[in-house]
Amino acid sequence: MSYDPNGKVVLITGSSRGIGRETAVLFAERGAKIVLNGRDPARLAETVERMHSFGDSVWSYPADVTDPEQCRAMIDAVIARYGRLDVLVNNAGVSMRGAFADLDPSVIDSVTRVNILGAAYPTRFALSALRASRGSVVFISSLAGVRGFAGVSIYSAAKMALTGLAESIHAEHHSDGVHAGVLFLAFTENDPDKTIMGPDGAPMRITRKASTTQRQAAEAVYRMVERRTRKTYLTASGKYLVFMQRHFPWLTDAVILRSKGSIHRARRQNSSQ
Repeated sequence: MSYDPNGKVVLITGSSRGIGRETAVLFAERGAKIVLNGRDPARLAETVERMHSFGDSVWSYPADVTDPEQCRAMIDAVIARYGRLDVLVNNAGVSMRGAFADLDPSVIDSVTRVNILGAAYPTRFALSALRASRGSVVFISSLAGVRGFAGVSIYSAAKMALTGLAESIHAEHHSDGVHAGVLFLAFTENDPDKTIMGPDGAPMRITRKASTTQRQAAEAVYRMVERRTRKTYLTASGKYLVFMQRHFPWLTDAVILRSKGSIHRARRQNSSQ
């Protein structure tokens, strides 16, 4: 039976911009009811306005996904409004750059909380509804979650944790019909105002050639839900990394060591840019 998203309720965390917003647009184009989420009510309102052509099929709920009570309230509000939840996309996340020895503890704390707890809490409170709908939960990870690279240590660790979480949910709820998948993204185009965390915790903008568009990332999310795929790796180089890491880990390690951190090196933009 082919997948029909029409009328399905899709909650996407971190969806006021970037990949999350594009994923919301794609599902809305195909008839789904969308719940946008983010911490900034004004930015969420702007996104709802940008999606005005979809009418009342787009709704927003401001919540901090690192706060369990806010996540509980968000899921309760979705169920109260729609009576169901079919898809949860855990997209909210934060990236960083910097050698591990230089990281301020606040960076370690923030990256861990947003990327792990910010996915675990919404999923925890959504599971009952996803069991009822035999729905899907998708975790947005990164190729840095396949193996560790220089310059993205705690981000890499946090994204690796999502694989363990998804695999455990699969083991516990496969018989309930719940699909749990992980999407491993390559470097994806950013909104112009997107920032990441520097080693001191200060926001920084970086420039680096993207290998994936936001639309391509959104389409990959949709395909995972449609096909109930458990793991998807984007780009040919990403799939090659997975193959090499699985079959020739010693060679992969040698290549990464020889790169001396260049794989995730990115130029920091001046504040005037």
